[in-house]
Amino acid sequence: MAEPGGADTVIIGGGTTGAVIAGLLAERSAERVLVLEAGPDFGPLASDAWPSDLLDARALGYTHDWRYTSGETYPGREVKFERAKVIGGCSAHNGCAAIWGSRVDYDALAAMGLEGWGTSDLLPLFIESSARMRVHHYRPEEVTPFHQAVLEAAVQAGIPLSENLNDLDEDEGIAPSPVNISSGIRWNSAFAYLDPVRGQENLTVIGNATVDRLLIDGDRVTGVRYLTDDGPRDVAAGRVVVSGGTYGSPAVLLRSGIGDPDNLRALGIEPTLPLRGVGRNLHDHPSVRLVYSGTPELIERMTAFAARQWMPEEQSIAKLRSPLYPKNERGFDLHLYPVGGPNAASVTGWRTLPVPGARWLHQQYVTAQQHLGR
Repeated sequence: MAEPGGADTVIIGGGTTGAVIAGLLAERSAERVLVLEAGPDFGPLASDAWPSDLLDARALGYTHDWRYTSGETYPGREVKFERAKVIGGCSAHNGCAAIWGSRVDYDALAAMGLEGWGTSDLLPLFIESSARMRVHHYRPEEVTPFHQAVLEAAVQAGIPLSENLNDLDEDEGIAPSPVNISSGIRWNSAFAYLDPVRGQENLTVIGNATVDRLLIDGDRVTGVRYLTDDGPRDVAAGRVVVSGGTYGSPAVLLRSGIGDPDNLRALGIEPTLPLRGVGRNLHDHPSVRLVYSGTPELIERMTAFAARQWMPEEQSIAKLRSPLYPKNERGFDLHLYPVGGPNAASVTGWRTLPVPGARWLHQQYVTAQQHLGR
């Protein structure tokens, strides 16, 4: 086992990406790898310790959320920023859509000088990751009546059916989404990358260990300070990978004195490295949510379907181009993701379902465009 007092590589965060980095390092090298995860580590899937809502891929799990919100940013309303506080990160509670994106974006990164980020570089990694994450493609008989109605409505609204949502050259289309679901289980990155190497002596995973800051000596990071129920602890590191997520990573850096010196001093933090961009320009993925009541016929068909087979809430996704997208350029900038399934808290026993038909789908598309400025 890697000693808690030191490791060749310390990884801050065992989330969606941190679990991948840790698993591959432990698998492909003799490095002593230490993972510090702020949430609990429930161990491998075989431990039977995982909460049911994190395993059940039919709906999102909420028992291990960071509870981030917009606070008082928007008067009169509060926006929740859902992020999982558990080993596996958001891959342990999200909707399991395994979508690759667009060639345009990756090739643009390569053109900016980011070596290894072009489509030709990433495609083999996407294929390997899909295998490890047990990505499943829904068969026609597995598509729920709700999502079948969505697909039919899309065609009526002028959205073409896609043969493969992971076609990196396709700009618009709708289809059942590829998903990292195995036998109804949300197959998170910890299952895919950590479980195969958990028995190795060069890997240690510590849960409920919130990282406070980096330990810095001169111009070099030498370790990490993390918090436990028994107080703060320091761990020496030959290398530190900051993988605390979109919100957690900049917070760790800022507490370490890495950021805008003026802002840091105002908070009583002595600057160690002036990087004014740290903690700025955060862009989450905003969405427009439209809710409709389902027809009696749809509810009847959904009830019959649920009685005979497994039924997820999320299943189909459309990729679309808004009016704001440059007209003569390839790519897309919108995802439409219909949701419909059982909901015990509802009077009808179902999540409020959109009415099937082209009119409903067209209304969602138009409303999204309006919110984007047209």
